[in-house]
Amino acid sequence: MKKLSTLSKSIIMVLSIAGVSTAAIAVGQSATTKTEVSEAIAAAQSKISLEQAITIAQKSIKGDVISADFDQNGRSAGGNYDVKLVANNTEYEVEVDANSGKVLSRKQEKLDKEDMAEYKAMKKSKTSMNQAIKRANQSVNGKVIEAGFDIDFGKPVYKFEIAKGTQVHKVVVDSRTGKIIRSQVEAADNDD
Repeated sequence: MKKLSTLSKSIIMVLSIAGVSTAAIAVGQSATTKTEVSEAIAAAQSKISLEQAITIAQKSIKGDVISADFDQNGRSAGGNYDVKLVANNTEYEVEVDANSGKVLSRKQEKLDKEDMAEYKAMKKSKTSMNQAIKRANQSVNGKVIEAGFDIDFGKPVYKFEIAKGTQVHKVVVDSRTGKIIRSQVEAADNDD
């Protein structure tokens, strides 16, 4: 075998170190990417559905559900559902673990005039939150990760976010008729 010059040996050693460093960085980035998941995937992987979380919250607090949503724990696969209910002019927020179904916390606060007006509008709806969830899910057929009542351009509506694959769909249902007003794929979250 041919003897290599000192310069050649130095170049080979630098290239080897650079190659090992690059491989180590790539492996580190690959590991990070695998643990970071989108909210849609985290919600789809949870054992408890939003509908089940609502039922659990209603067993804890007897009231009308005004909103519920999935909150991902950072960028990991785990998460919780925050379910807001109204009973006796008080808003209750019940946090339910998305994997175990265990109630993690309960908070309460008095409704202000604006919240009371919105709640009264919801009470006049001919379509219930559960009926609207079913209607929205028939439209997209995914996992509901957010549900809530709102006044949208003067109309009382239910707004939903439904995870399907890696996409999140926004669906708006008229609370008076139960008809779908709007359904669209939400723009990608670019906070990286």
